[in-house]
Amino acid sequence: MARVGKVVAFVTVAAMVAVACGNAGDKKAERSTATTAAGGPTAAGGERTTKVPVDEKGVTDSEIRFTSIATKTNNPLGTNIADAYNDGIEAYFAWRNAEGGIYGRKLVLAKKRDDQLVRNAEEAQAMVSEDDSFGAFVATLFFSGADVLNQNNVPTFGWNIHPEFGGRRAIFGQIGPLCFGCVGRAIPWAMQQLGRTRIGILAYGVTENSKICGVGIRESIKRYGPDVGGATVAYFDNSLPFGLPNGLAPQVSAMKKAGVDFIATCMDLNGMKTLGEELARQGMDDVVMWHPNSYNHAFVKANARIFEGDIVSIGSGFTAFEAKVDSEGQRRFLEWTDKLGKKREELTMVGWMNADLAFQGLLAAGPKFSRTGVIDAIRTRITHWTAGGLTPPVDWTKQLELPTPGKRGWEGPLECFNAVKVVNGAFVQAFGEPGKPWVCWDNTTDEWHQPKFMSFA
Repeated sequence: MARVGKVVAFVTVAAMVAVACGNAGDKKAERSTATTAAGGPTAAGGERTTKVPVDEKGVTDSEIRFTSIATKTNNPLGTNIADAYNDGIEAYFAWRNAEGGIYGRKLVLAKKRDDQLVRNAEEAQAMVSEDDSFGAFVATLFFSGADVLNQNNVPTFGWNIHPEFGGRRAIFGQIGPLCFGCVGRAIPWAMQQLGRTRIGILAYGVTENSKICGVGIRESIKRYGPDVGGATVAYFDNSLPFGLPNGLAPQVSAMKKAGVDFIATCMDLNGMKTLGEELARQGMDDVVMWHPNSYNHAFVKANARIFEGDIVSIGSGFTAFEAKVDSEGQRRFLEWTDKLGKKREELTMVGWMNADLAFQGLLAAGPKFSRTGVIDAIRTRITHWTAGGLTPPVDWTKQLELPTPGKRGWEGPLECFNAVKVVNGAFVQAFGEPGKPWVCWDNTTDEWHQPKFMSFA
């Protein structure tokens, strides 16, 4: 098995996370090795045609109904979350339904709730009270409804950028639970590949997670800088106000004086634009920025000049669209987003991956499925989920609790990341080699060693 070990994840208003780590808990579980066409282990060996009566919430004789809760209005990031996310779920369901659905029923995204940024708990409670959906999909900037869904035993699949995705048996992300503030090898290694040695680190100070994000990057450089040619922290500020109302002129001036040649941040894409513009104003165009939250094709194209040569980490944990990897998951994603005329965005892929795990959970539970049966099947039988080769494998029987910085024993065996580079306003694969875009380390040790280039197709 493998996991996205310690990769720089992107930053939001609610959860500003720098290092996403794999997690292994203490629970022992039986394991299955059967694999479906999508690459996910199942207990049923892929059998999906048997139809039996099922008395369960949201299940009719012809449908298995789901609800999504996503941030659409009042989104301070200005990005497309809800529509893109729902598009990914619906594209995946369309594929599976074209194959005949599952257990004689169609998969249906029956309701789409907008949590309006601050109404997540209320929307989760409303869904539970209406009692007409089998499971939930969640893509929000706050996740205050996590306990409502978990306590009511609702199989929940979501955009994992929050600590609420750890420690709740019914809740699953597109990657395993995150590690807040852990050290990782990705940024030090990338600096070495790019010939950079002096890093500036910027983070927001509006939440504790934001501060920890910056600290995690700083500690990563301190830990592994000597191993990559002497990378050092030349500037550090994790107290910036969200929205950067006063700009970044003083910070950029200080970084220029300190000889910074590489900048890693815990900022959203608008913050990266402000930073890029200020670097250009002060004649620092040659500085490489590491973007944790800018895998947005239209945004980068519109800001091509200030982002040229920058590195964008795929924080949501899937293989970049630009990587030439022949995986079932990517092939089907491209096919069905084309058929339905859906735009391909980061959240579209997250919705697709969430939908795949929901489908694999149903398969693992068998024809006489239930909410509890699906949750238990994922937590006891799915040990090698890759969403059809899109992500390093997740062992859902182990990856439940939030990892703890500095405490070993929770990691998956691999620490991996993949990234793209901005070239003329477009993305190209940044590292790795053809067919192997993932850069991975043996995660059973903290000691420095050279990574391997990998694919999980």
